[in-house]
Amino acid sequence: MVNFGKKLGSVAIKKKVNPLEIYDSLDRASDKGPLRPVQREILEKWYNDRFDEKDLILKLHTGQGKTLTGLLMLQSRLNKGTGPAIYLCPNNYLVEQTCIQAESFGFNYSKYNGEIPDDFIDEKAILITSVQAMFNGLSKFGIGRKYTEVSTFLMDDAHACIDAIKEACKIELKQGSAPYQEILELFGPEIEKQGVGTYADILRQEYDAFLTVPYWDWQEKHNDVAKILSKYTSLNEVKFAWQIIKDILRDCDCYISGNKLEIIPYSIPLNLFGSYVYSDQRIFMSATVSDDSFLIKGLGLNAETIQNPLCIDEEKWSGEKMMLIPSLIDPSLNRSEVVAMMAVPMKKRKYGVVALTPGFKWTKDWGKYHSIIADKKNIFKEVEKLKNKEYENTLVIANRYDGIDLPDHTCRVLILDSAPHFDSLYDKYIENCRSNSDITLINKAQKIEQGLGRSVRGEKDYSAIVLIGTELIKLIRSKKTREYFSAQTRMQIELGLEIVEYAKEDIKNGANPVTSFNGLINQSIDRDQDWKEFYTQKMNTISTNDSKIDILHIFSMEKEAIKEYMLGNYKKSTLIIQELIDKYIKDSEEKGWYLQEMAKFMYPFSKTESNKLQVIAHKNNRYLLKPKNGMEFSKISKISWKRIESIKQKLENYNDYEELQIDLNSTLDKLRLSVKADDFEYAFNDLGKYLGFLTERPDKEWKEGPDNLWLLGSNEYFLVECKNQVDISRKEINKEETGQMNNASAWFKKNYGDVKVNRVLIIPTKTVSRAAGFTEEVKIMREPNLRKLVNKVRDFYSEFKTSDFNSLSEEQIQTHLNTHQLSVEDLINNYLEEPRIYR
Repeated sequence: MVNFGKKLGSVAIKKKVNPLEIYDSLDRASDKGPLRPVQREILEKWYNDRFDEKDLILKLHTGQGKTLTGLLMLQSRLNKGTGPAIYLCPNNYLVEQTCIQAESFGFNYSKYNGEIPDDFIDEKAILITSVQAMFNGLSKFGIGRKYTEVSTFLMDDAHACIDAIKEACKIELKQGSAPYQEILELFGPEIEKQGVGTYADILRQEYDAFLTVPYWDWQEKHNDVAKILSKYTSLNEVKFAWQIIKDILRDCDCYISGNKLEIIPYSIPLNLFGSYVYSDQRIFMSATVSDDSFLIKGLGLNAETIQNPLCIDEEKWSGEKMMLIPSLIDPSLNRSEVVAMMAVPMKKRKYGVVALTPGFKWTKDWGKYHSIIADKKNIFKEVEKLKNKEYENTLVIANRYDGIDLPDHTCRVLILDSAPHFDSLYDKYIENCRSNSDITLINKAQKIEQGLGRSVRGEKDYSAIVLIGTELIKLIRSKKTREYFSAQTRMQIELGLEIVEYAKEDIKNGANPVTSFNGLINQSIDRDQDWKEFYTQKMNTISTNDSKIDILHIFSMEKEAIKEYMLGNYKKSTLIIQELIDKYIKDSEEKGWYLQEMAKFMYPFSKTESNKLQVIAHKNNRYLLKPKNGMEFSKISKISWKRIESIKQKLENYNDYEELQIDLNSTLDKLRLSVKADDFEYAFNDLGKYLGFLTERPDKEWKEGPDNLWLLGSNEYFLVECKNQVDISRKEINKEETGQMNNASAWFKKNYGDVKVNRVLIIPTKTVSRAAGFTEEVKIMREPNLRKLVNKVRDFYSEFKTSDFNSLSEEQIQTHLNTHQLSVEDLINNYLEEPRIYR
């Protein structure tokens, strides 16, 4: 073998450090051409100006080569001799994709297979692995003071990585497991006080029923929790998170539902992962569509890092998306109709059609038309089929808004079916308590944007995006939600709304709605030149002013408050939250949320002061924890309230009938017996508001009482218990259900006295079993009457289709109420039945 090293003589081999020179020296595949101008510009910026910066965010449009850019940065620092370099992905699928790219470009890389590879430690190869491999309680990279040194740390799709790290730090126990049962018994008496009915549902293993363990009870009993969990550290559900949270159990939240239990720390203890904390440079790759504010709390970054990303400033957009909202084009193009059209197999189709749903519940009607439903076992095989040009069947993917790439012909039509759905109890609790907060809306907007990004994966890629489901359309139309989309997505939505108006004109001129809708899809797929030019002109007008300074400061102050709390500076942590409230919080519900955070942080310092804060928190937001002592009950307010005026004000909140219709349909569509209990009760509460009544949800707001309560008149009420999830074939009302109604009736009498009240049980059957019975007069609303009421409300509001909402008279509204049988007398007499009781 020839020794070429000797032939070099005294000339030393010097490793190239400039990433552009490194690329030219790689033994890459023959189809890999020169770097793109965008990649060259980014790499030059980084190498010349930010090579030694501790934290930086790399933002490039999808399809502009983030992976290659990241690999070159890592190789550059390796060649400089800074130390080991690691490339982390949010899941194993992306690990494999990254390895394929590294191979094709000629990088030396290694993979993690249970042990840390020597060539990574010896700085001979970039380690490509999943975020889960590093962030877990049994990590081979080390926990606490013993850790593997990593000089350069790159995290791909940083937002998805946050979710993976949260999962790693969370203990989740399934109902039926021994530790679940022991913890439920430990906290049962206290959580029952937070909702008697919900607690009963948890014991009956209702999937959607859940309660929060009050922080005061958790902090008092966390030692008992430690003793329980330490017995079960051999269980996978416990052992991987146990080493992370076992010494900070007091500083965790716990949520218990009818099918699982979650224990999650107040803040991700990133300090335990020395490889991450002490690395010399950390690079976070983020899509241009993402708001990176969440990286402050999720990954411990500071606001300055968020505000100063590594990006191409003048690039505003990439790729082409035709947003189509069929239900706005014509009401006949509702979700069911679109599913029926798009789900049917087509043998000669020359492109992929993919639908994203929030969960498997939404896939059933797709499956009925022979679409392929992806699950964990087959998802990547089915995506590969699309890449191999097998386009006949529509592919439906449940609850996967990231990590799936569908470029070019693999997906020319992407259907986003319904609004994103939160699975974790922690996220559900936030959504329940902060439904209108900026934080909740940002979360939803980011999920939607992640979904929208699945099908357009490059500068020249294009796709028609079809949006269906009333809740999703409501979010898309909401001006407040749209603030939290990227500038690119906002413009694409505005374009979609323009397209709606053009399509309506065609339909007015005689076009068939289905033909018009399909024609638009074909204009995208068949590359209609006028559409392409129209799109380009509109997108070139984008303004990139996306700064959300308040959110950055709020997250920074939250991070600082938790840091002080964890250091034992309880008083200081509450003062930071108070400053946050004073500076940035105007909404009463949000103020309540942060007051509860103050109460939680104050509890180890002063239980009395903590309870005082919790009382005020609950006053501001009655969906929060009921305080241990001193809660002040207040009746539904009747001050200056008139039903007709209330309906008039409701209408005046909308710009036009279409905007009203979206909100109304979003509510009415949830009033079905199959809908999950909390959504149904929330919608029934809204239904009362649409009817002009004052409403509340006592079981949620006061932690006892009926599911819904409406004030019908000056001294008449509508008290409702909802059993909409009962099996529709059930023949009888059981003892537990009549017992819950009896308890609700007793609560009402205690708090409201002897006033007129109409007690209603919504349930599929009207027959009371022999073992059951009501203590007061109760009426039944079954599915036919519920549907009748929903239709009457829909018809009532359709009367205002051509009206000017700001010039409606009270007489008009009253006439329409009477015409559609929606007076108070009609409500009592036309939609309710007497129960059938065995004597």
